Amino acid sequence: MHAIEAVLRLLVTISVPVFAIASMLSMGLRTPVDTFSAQLKDRRSVLAVALANFVVVPAVGVVLIGMLSPVAPLGVREGLVIALCAAGAPFVLQLGTMARIPYDEVAGPMAVLLVGTVLFMPVTVPFLVQGVDVRAFDVAALLVGTMLAPMVAGIGLGHLLPRHADLLARTAGGVAAVSAVLMFLSGFGANSGLVAELVLSPVILLPIGVIALAFLGGRIAGDLSGPTLTVADGPAILTSQRNIAAALLVARSAPDHDEMVVAILLVSAVGFCMLVPYALGKGAVRRRRAGERTSLGALIGVAEAKQR
Repeated sequence: MHAIEAVLRLLVTISVPVFAIASMLSMGLRTPVDTFSAQLKDRRSVLAVALANFVVVPAVGVVLIGMLSPVAPLGVREGLVIALCAAGAPFVLQLGTMARIPYDEVAGPMAVLLVGTVLFMPVTVPFLVQGVDVRAFDVAALLVGTMLAPMVAGIGLGHLLPRHADLLARTAGGVAAVSAVLMFLSGFGANSGLVAELVLSPVILLPIGVIALAFLGGRIAGDLSGPTLTVADGPAILTSQRNIAAALLVARSAPDHDEMVVAILLVSAVGFCMLVPYALGKGAVRRRRAGERTSLGALIGVAEAKQR
């Protein structure tokens, strides 16, 4: 039994950084420099989305988590706080495709949020999670090396090798997908008792509340955004899908991190169950209104939609 647990923990140790690097590389390969620069010029949208992700969601979320502290273990609360501080998740690109949101309206803000996360987490996490020995410089170095650097490298490779960018992005995306599956299976498997305890208790309401709160904050940001964001629920999806790769990297830098890792994985799993049906439903409605044939391939973003 101890041998299996040791193997599962080793898989978590390997899969988390591989998932972060591969997903960021894939995202960078799919994101032209023009997309990033164009988003930065729309200061109103940048400000609205940044305020939702780095002010409203963390602040209100911390209050919500504090109110329910009697029913949640300390490590779980800390993991949720770390997840609230992490924005710019690569999976947003897939959710945007499902919801039929223009690629630039998802990729541009996501890249901006990722840079913001690298600057934001080293300052806020050591302050908000005071019971854990997490140093600001260590957090910054970790995020730069495993998230920002791969994204920049992907953007550069995409610019230098435009003909091969799609193939490279798909390859990196495949590695990220396999790593994500291993990450969830090993993370939940190594802490199966804790997972069962949390899922069958009122604690499960915390990640549900966090995702709902983030969606609402992002939806308001969408209404306040500038001309580059034309689909109001795009920022809602962008804000409610937290960056679990960044959150897990930071959480695992703490000495006792099992409860934090499980909490972050639960946020991701709950977000998947809430956001994917929403994105698929919205995408089906938008494709029908646009006169496109709604197929499974078009809905999940692996095939081009065809006109009726």
